[in-house]
Amino acid sequence: MEQHAVEPEYGMQRVLRQLLAVVEKELRSEFRQRVSAAVTVLTIGVIVVIFALALRGVALSAELFSALLWVVFFLCVSPAVGRSFLAEEERGTRLLLYATTSPGALYWGKLVTNMLIGFLTMLLGCGLLALVLAVPLGGELWALGVLIGVAAVGFAACLTLLSAAIAGAHHRGMLLPVVSVPIVVPLLVPGIEATQLLLEGGRWAAIAPLLSLMLGYGGVIAVVGFWLFEWVWHE
Repeated sequence: MEQHAVEPEYGMQRVLRQLLAVVEKELRSEFRQRVSAAVTVLTIGVIVVIFALALRGVALSAELFSALLWVVFFLCVSPAVGRSFLAEEERGTRLLLYATTSPGALYWGKLVTNMLIGFLTMLLGCGLLALVLAVPLGGELWALGVLIGVAAVGFAACLTLLSAAIAGAHHRGMLLPVVSVPIVVPLLVPGIEATQLLLEGGRWAAIAPLLSLMLGYGGVIAVVGFWLFEWVWHE
């Protein structure tokens, strides 16, 4: 008797279509809600201006600028990336997504969108901080772009699952940066070191191991988040 293979509950093509639909929805929502983008830009601007006023006339070393840059990254990316699932709770669309989208497509769609948002946010923050503090970005400038891209992957992986986990909690907007610190620290340490090496004129070969460490950590967190997401989202 001929046996037919049983199709999975969510075929690969269907999941991919749903994933792209989630990314499109998120990007449209971000561009449509200009208030969110304005708040992100203003947050970056305020933080950079405070640093500029506090450090006026101070000669910045590579170590100090690297630390300040990653403070800007964390303070700006946390609210920008972390609001992905918080916004669904506030808009009342959580149940709609639950009913129409597979957990895998929703998770990876949110993750990809958060990577893009995080990359643009950090790129803007890095440019403004370097411009206001008059710090020359030496070394291989394209390597700094790769570093920001890897950091975007890591931050998105760490914050996407946490955003879903605390979406229903009280004071969730203030809670995310606090609970994310222990998970983000392993990303910050090699990131600050790699930034310092670049500012000191280091070559690609010097920072490649650090970027590999950051990318590997972000990949592990993303996979673990995928495994846990269905349980977190259903709860």
